[in-house]
Amino acid sequence: MEFVGDFYQIGVVVRDIDEGMAHYAALLGLGPFWRLDTDYEGRYRDWHGRFANKNAFARWGNVYLEMIQPVVGEGNAREWLETRGEGIFHLGYAVDDLSQRPDGVECVFESWGATMPDGSAAVIHLDTVAQLGYYVELSDRALVNRLNAGIDRFIAEQAGRAGGS
Repeated sequence: MEFVGDFYQIGVVVRDIDEGMAHYAALLGLGPFWRLDTDYEGRYRDWHGRFANKNAFARWGNVYLEMIQPVVGEGNAREWLETRGEGIFHLGYAVDDLSQRPDGVECVFESWGATMPDGSAAVIHLDTVAQLGYYVELSDRALVNRLNAGIDRFIAEQAGRAGGS
């Protein structure tokens, strides 16, 4: 199974975003965390509706950590948390082609919080759990670049504040 794109993100699901940030900071030295809560329409398998999540982002070496606490909606993050518990549930790739379906894997999640010019979702999850043990997230490269720039700006601001204290 091969995706044409760049690996950039490890997605973890947690029960409590504040406890998750504290845990990852203490255990792995990650942080600072940039908080960005989301509220959007989307689809998970046959369910369509509103999703709302508490999110936190941090650098993790050369990639980014996305921490997700599901709040509203019947998505794969909530299902993962309820059936498997906390931990890694997706790896994210920045791509130019969201139509990729290596080995015929199914698109099971679409977020319409950010869309492509044709109205299609700019973030999708492919059901690679049986093959890989986690979902693969494909995100539009331009969206990823904007997200990562925001995270990096926040980290630089935090470093500037720490240096000036």
